[in-house]
Amino acid sequence: MMMVGFKGSLTSAVLNDWKIRQFGGLIVVPINQNAHDAAAIRQLIQSVRGVMAHPLLVSTNQEGGTVCFVETGVPCLAGARQAGPHGPSAVQSEMSSMSQGLKGLGFDINFAPVADVWDGVHLFMSERSYGQNPQAVAQDVTAAIAGIHAAGMYAAAKHFPGHGSADADSHLKLPLVSESAQTLRDRDWVPFRAAIAARVDMVMVGHLNVPAIDGTAPTSMSLAVIQDLRSELGYQGVVISDDMQMGALSPQYPPPAAAVRFLENGGDMVIVSHDIEVADAAYDAIHAAVQSGSYPRSQLDASVQKLLNLGLRYMP
Repeated sequence: MMMVGFKGSLTSAVLNDWKIRQFGGLIVVPINQNAHDAAAIRQLIQSVRGVMAHPLLVSTNQEGGTVCFVETGVPCLAGARQAGPHGPSAVQSEMSSMSQGLKGLGFDINFAPVADVWDGVHLFMSERSYGQNPQAVAQDVTAAIAGIHAAGMYAAAKHFPGHGSADADSHLKLPLVSESAQTLRDRDWVPFRAAIAARVDMVMVGHLNVPAIDGTAPTSMSLAVIQDLRSELGYQGVVISDDMQMGALSPQYPPPAAAVRFLENGGDMVIVSHDIEVADAAYDAIHAAVQSGSYPRSQLDASVQKLLNLGLRYMP
């Protein structure tokens, strides 16, 4: 139920930690500087897989454009803003090509596509969104998922409930989305509905302040947000958090407590991207929550079953 990354090369201590904890997923991203070429990335993934007692989901981000992983050697093709105007077939082709390259290195999940509808004002998502028209974005999101699936990889629609009108970068601080609940339903959720119809494998919940849905907590800490995704959009698949180490949450919401709250509220998998010590603390916090009963064992088992079922689809 944890997608974990770490900084630097794979040491025997980190590998031993993996052997003990048996995290469900490995996330490899450029900022962690785990490996500097394709061969080293492939070896890293094989080494971690070698200590696992269960199938390991290995993920990265290759949206194209401004979000790519140069060290993989997989060509970085056009991003959403550039690909979108060329239509769904171009989006599908480019996403399939990039995902095939990642699959060849041992990755299972490409954390794409961005399903956010850009509002035309706030710049953070302007390059990463397929545009301002919800129906056109929905078509491109559907095409991107088809491209990722064609490569035999899992796709993740992000960042629910919609990052397109956020006033800041959630890597740095908690952004405000001041839209009404009706606007979110009518505009922002259209591509997420399309992603669900396209059998997207995961929906990623972003770290946002959306008072129209929940004025008391960030979206990733909000029961109301996950209930909207489950009930109103009818999504029963894997709900994954954005990285719990992002600046949007810290220091007010430390990753261990944030991870527990996300899972208690109905999430299925949490990402802790950068520090193995923080991942260990989150693991211990989740374990304690199960033992105390605040996070029911039956709920944990249901999420684990979803993740195991996911692993049957494309994994070797």
